[in-house]
This record gives sequence, C-alpha cells and structure tokens, in this order.
Amino acid sequence: MKQYLLLAIAWPVFGLATATLSAAPSTRPEVSEKACPLEVIEAPTRDQQTATAVVRKPPGKGPFPAVILLSAGMGRKERERGVDGAKADALHGQQHTRFLATGYVTVSALRRGSKRDPQSPDSMADCLAIVEAVKKLPAVDPKSVVIFGHSGGGSLALEVAGEAPLAAIVAGEPATVLFTGLLSTESRDLDKMMEDPKRFYTPELQTRTREKIAKITCPILIAQGDQHPINKVNNEVFIPELKQAGKYVEVITYPGQPHSFFFGSIATGDAGRKAFDDAHAFFKKHLPTQPVPIEDSLVTQVPLGRR
Repeated sequence: MKQYLLLAIAWPVFGLATATLSAAPSTRPEVSEKACPLEVIEAPTRDQQTATAVVRKPPGKGPFPAVILLSAGMGRKERERGVDGAKADALHGQQHTRFLATGYVTVSALRRGSKRDPQSPDSMADCLAIVEAVKKLPAVDPKSVVIFGHSGGGSLALEVAGEAPLAAIVAGEPATVLFTGLLSTESRDLDKMMEDPKRFYTPELQTRTREKIAKITCPILIAQGDQHPINKVNNEVFIPELKQAGKYVEVITYPGQPHSFFFGSIATGDAGRKAFDDAHAFFKKHLPTQPVPIEDSLVTQVPLGRR
C-alpha cells in the first residue's frame, strides 16, 4: 500500500458531488503530430538545476490556455522514464490528448524526486520553473495556466498553487500526507497514518498546513474514488482545512474507482473520460482564455491502449 501511494484567498466553499459513470468502452483522441508537434522546453530552477517538460500546442498562434499534467509519485518515475516517457505521454496519454484536442497547450512535466526524503524540495523547484516557463510561451495566456495532478502530483499541484498564480487546479486523490508533512523521514508508517489521520495530525503539522493553505489563491477541484485510504486523510483532515480557510473547493467522488483512475490507467467503466470532462468543465469556469477544440480533421478517435 505504501509504495502504491507514493508511485502512484477567500471564495465560497462548494459541496460534494458524485460522478455518474458510463459502462460504454472509451476512446481517446489521436492528434496529428504534424499539426501539433512535440517541443521540449527547459527552464532554470531556483536551486540552479534545469527543469524539463514536453509541450504540444493546438495549431495557430493563440493565445491558448495551458494545462500542466503532473503524474503520481514523487518524481522518481518521471526521471527514470526521461524525456522519451514524457513524449509518449504527450502523444498517447488519454488525458493529455483529450486536453490537446479540446484546445489546451499540454505540458508533460518532468520532475526530480528523492528516494529518501518525501519532503524534498526538488520537485517543487522543478514545477515552479516549468510554470514560469509555460507562462512565457508566446502561444500561452499567462493568466490561463492550470494544473491537473494525481496522487503525489495532486499534492504538488496544491503546493505550487500556494507559490505561483494559477487560474485553477484539479487534484486527483492528492497524497496530502506529503502536503501536510504527515509523511516525512521521521514518520513513514503510511498504513497507520491513513487509518487514523487525526491521531498523527499534530498541532505543529496543523500550523504548517494552515500556513500553506492560506497562500493558495486559486479554485480547487478534488476528484477522488472511494477505495483508497488516502481519501480518509483528505476527507477527515485536508478538505475540512480547506473549507475552514474559506477556499473555493469542489469535491467529486467516483464510486468504485481505484487510486489510479484519474489518468485513466486502471479506471473502470468510463471514469477516465468522466474525470477529464469534470476537470475541463471546472477549468472553463475560471479560465480568462477559453479553449477552442482543434479541427476534427486533425483528430482520430482510437480505442484506449492503442498507440
């Protein structure tokens, strides 16, 4: 369970929703690489390293909204897969291609990670550098940059939202044991923490968490299944903290979905598409520059899993 999780402003508070899922087989767009080529961008980080991302944009000059996609884990998987892995995601990932076909610049972010320190600042430094670089792209409206992150990437999306202006973020089952500091080099018993998170949520961690939440200035959507114990941490500790702080937060629950449904890899039914549809609808409410779907002639719908 432990490795599965790891690999794996004041606005009104909105209530909870439950997603209705279709059992029909799902497809994803295959977007013409000639019309929407891959571009590798690099950006200097605040710790004097270099952050890397793979970008695809719709045809035309823009401006376009941009979505930065952060996968699960703490960065190690992205570094191991490298740029080629990020290119594969940009070309064939079902959420990546859905966002591109819908009219977003897509950014497949690479980030560093630490095998020993869950609280390493490396991933954060990389993501902040990528956000800054994306906002400077000629085709991007810098006020229309959003983040779509899952698990460790969802927790990181929340972290970044406290340090950089964003239009909105969508966090899929965020691993907030990272954001809150519950998981650190001193406390690694994930099973016990997720069984009884309030017991481990000390006054010191409460203060740390509340200070970080206070800096978040954009709307938040939390998309979650109902199977993984990280949801207990979120439902009993983190979401109440967001609400108490008066943040704009919506929560959608997808019944029966496992932890990795958010990017569609092991979603049942059509939960991957539903997560995209809900995220897109949420982003649209907060984007100054709206996405415009690219021409149908540049898109082919293919069965999931096909490359």
